[in-house]
Formats: sequence, structure tokens, C-alpha cells
Amino acid sequence: MKTRLTIPHFCFPPFVLLALFAFLTRSAQAQPAPVLWTGPTTNFSGGSASPPSPADVIIPGAVSLTRTLNNWLYNTNVDACAACAAGTPSDTEWAFGALSDYASLSYQTMDVLRDASTPDFASVILSGPMVLHLINENIYIQVTFTSWPQHFVGTFAYTRSTPAAVAPTPTVSITNPAPNAVFAAPANVKISASASVSSGTVTNVSFFRNSSPLGSSQTAPFSITANSLSAGSYGLTAVATAAGVSATSSVVNISVVTPVVTSLSGSTETNNQFSFSYTANPGLNYVVQSSSNMLDWTPLATNVPSSNPAFFTNPISRPDSFYRVGRLPNP
Repeated sequence: MKTRLTIPHFCFPPFVLLALFAFLTRSAQAQPAPVLWTGPTTNFSGGSASPPSPADVIIPGAVSLTRTLNNWLYNTNVDACAACAAGTPSDTEWAFGALSDYASLSYQTMDVLRDASTPDFASVILSGPMVLHLINENIYIQVTFTSWPQHFVGTFAYTRSTPAAVAPTPTVSITNPAPNAVFAAPANVKISASASVSSGTVTNVSFFRNSSPLGSSQTAPFSITANSLSAGSYGLTAVATAAGVSATSSVVNISVVTPVVTSLSGSTETNNQFSFSYTANPGLNYVVQSSSNMLDWTPLATNVPSSNPAFFTNPISRPDSFYRVGRLPNP
């Protein structure tokens, strides 16, 4: 019987996919019904110095307001502070008036309010109660500014209404990736969540890794892709918001590992069985292939090793056999 050979190292080239994309016109989804936050007021005070104080998190992962130096308000979830010297918080528009009159008020961006005011913008914004409209969520909030410092001195402050106590709480859970999934670095990980509420509509699902925001999705199916994750352990959570009320999913822990070079060693023949070991990352996916001519390869097994090195055994079915092992791409 001829000696069987193992190839000490084999790397699969990246998979190349050719896809035909069909661009489909999708009708715009209806905006959720307006929701008025009529719950008890809460106070917020923020510093006007740099770096800013913590933002007022209104909708987790979607709308968080703060201010730096002598600049205007900005939404830390969307806006870069480098652009907040002049601007308006994304996803917001503003009007002076009472929340009960929300439907008849004239809403403007913060920029328009500033440009239409006298040079003393502070006296304008402090002149009376305002209604803040969160555009994407269609939520209306009563806001009254109590302090608006200028010339880099002091803090800004306001009171605002909160969600009504009767608003239902949504439910949310991460459906992908599976708990304890392992990925090879750098990893592009698709994160999906299921979210619902007993009445109304879930208007935002924000995703976090170890409490740091990754991104958000406003319509079902709720999902994002976290790109280029480096080696490490990550606790993934999703926060769903409906009518301004938020709920957080259970944590799904995943790992990203630096892939080892796959090499084969320790080949033996015993009782008509051919065995060898190969280096591997436990939790990643590998495929074992065989060939009689090193040109045509047949998959023998796809597995997820639980140890390093991993071991493979196969019945001897022909006198000449060559084996190779390759790591498969992240799912």
C-alpha cells in the first residue's frame, strides 16, 4: 500500500460571489400614529464646555441631546459634534406652544429658529414652552428651556415630559447570532432582533456591544451588520422602542478570535483507519477534503472543532489518498 500524504498547510482563497441585484421600488411605510408624552416632567442639565456632559437619552440609540462650547444642540446618535457649530439635532423639529396644541403648531428646525431670532438667541429659546417633535418616531414632547448660556459660560438646562405611564412595554430578543458563537477576526457580524409591542408599533431597535452603540434599525426585520470586529469577547444587546417606551434584550455573548494557521500532522494508519490532527480554533468551521490526484477534491466532513488540535479519522477506501483542511468563512 502506498504511503498516504497529508498537505501540511492549505488556505482556501476568499470566496468570490457573483450576484445579480434587482433594484425594487418599495412603497414608503406609513409613519406611526402620533404619540404624546404626557407623563411626569424630568429635568436635564448639560455643560457647555468641551467635552460635553452626558447627553439626555430620549430614545436609546436614536435621539440623545447635548451641547458643547457655544454651539447648538446636537443628536449624539447621528450628528458629529464637528458639525454642530451650526445645525439642528437630527430627527427633531421644534415649535413654541403647548403639547395639547401639537397638531396646529408650526414646526421648524433649530437652525431656522436661530436665524429668525435676534442676536440674543437665549432670550428667544427661554421665552416659553416648546414642543419637540421626534420625526422618525412621530413623538411629541413638551420642553421648556430654563437656561441657555452664551460665550462658553454656564450650563444649559430644560424640563421635558416623559412617556405616559400607560404606554405598553415592547419585548425584544436577539435572534442572530446564536449565543456563544465564534467568529474569525476581522469579523462582519449580522445582528438581528425580534421586537414587538402589544399595541402600536416598534419604531426603533438599537444594537449595542458591551454597552457601546453599533447602529439601529427602524423597520422590521430589525438587523444591522457590525463590521470589522477585532478579536475579543462581546456582549450584544438590543433596545426596542415603541411610543417612547424602551426595553432591553437579554445579553448574547459572542467571541471573535484570531485564526490560527491550519496545518496537518500526526498521520497514522490503524485497523484500516487513517487519522491525523490539524490546528484549529475551537468554535470556527472547517472542512476536510480528500483527493486521489490533488486536482479534484471531495468534501468528507464539515465540523466545528472543540479543541486545538482537532482530530479526524476516515476509513481507508483506496490506496492513494491526499487530504487537506480549510477554514470556512464566518457564517
